Amino acid sequence: MRKKAAVIGCLAVLLFAVLFSGCSRLPHEPIQRQDFLFDTIVTVTIYDKEDEGLLSQCMELGRRYENLFSRTKEGSDIWRINHANGQPVAVSEETVQLIETALSYCDLSNGGYDITIGAVSELWDFRAEEPSLPASGRMAEALKTVDYRGVKVDGGTVALAVPGAQLDLGSIAKGYIADRMADLLRGQGVQSAILDLGGNIYVLGGKPDGTEFRVGLQSPFDESQLGAVSVKDKSLVTSGINQRGFTIDGKRYHHLLDPKTGYPIENGLASVTVVTDRSVDGDALSTVLFCLGEEQGMELAERLGIQAAFVRDDGQIVQTADMRLS
Repeated sequence: MRKKAAVIGCLAVLLFAVLFSGCSRLPHEPIQRQDFLFDTIVTVTIYDKEDEGLLSQCMELGRRYENLFSRTKEGSDIWRINHANGQPVAVSEETVQLIETALSYCDLSNGGYDITIGAVSELWDFRAEEPSLPASGRMAEALKTVDYRGVKVDGGTVALAVPGAQLDLGSIAKGYIADRMADLLRGQGVQSAILDLGGNIYVLGGKPDGTEFRVGLQSPFDESQLGAVSVKDKSLVTSGINQRGFTIDGKRYHHLLDPKTGYPIENGLASVTVVTDRSVDGDALSTVLFCLGEEQGMELAERLGIQAAFVRDDGQIVQTADMRLS
């Protein structure tokens, strides 16, 4: 039976914060480490174990995956695939696994989400001091290379059948890395931790007293909190237009690109937040649902049984009935 969506008038949600108001006293101070990986700030906080070595291991793991999945890091698996002129490239088992997972979401969205958008992504510099729009001719050429069906995975090799195609796994890699970091910590007996990969949140266990973490969703327009979600062993990921972008002549250009046009998606949404068991799924699905738009995205979220909140560009939020935002 289809669940009825609730509509809430509020501000757009882009950032997360862990809330501790009213919680019991921690047995000791949490330990935390930050690093800059995969073009974002990664923060690991452990609440129930004083072992600085585990923090170092998490960051080392993150650096190893960056050396596999980065599109721009010369010598990475993805870099080698993109520069192989269509020839099969032997890659790690983990790279194959991530690519196959990403391709399943390309299929799920019928190409609305497409990991071969790398040539288009290269035309946009959202961090430039003086941003500019891509030349129309270059955009037209880049769009010819976008077709996830041209990604050929054969055992331990990957090839791109479309000339000039480039993989870009930026929409899913952080989720995969968060899952592997959580596996590492869990394997070492950690039962209470928060992993934050640039706003991609993984909540490992609950608070040391056994209760759920309260993860707050922060408005991008001011310092207020929209609300919070109570979770244990869950991932929360947001894709939104205010995360990366620039404004030219009063028009906002954001990093969520339409594979069919090469330009930022314009569908009335400002962001999508999802809550999932695995962060790799949340990372991809937040983008997939944004690409599909509110109506189709809501239908897919309900069919998959995931919690999701769609923020309209007028500030209203439409959420699945089981999204526990309060």
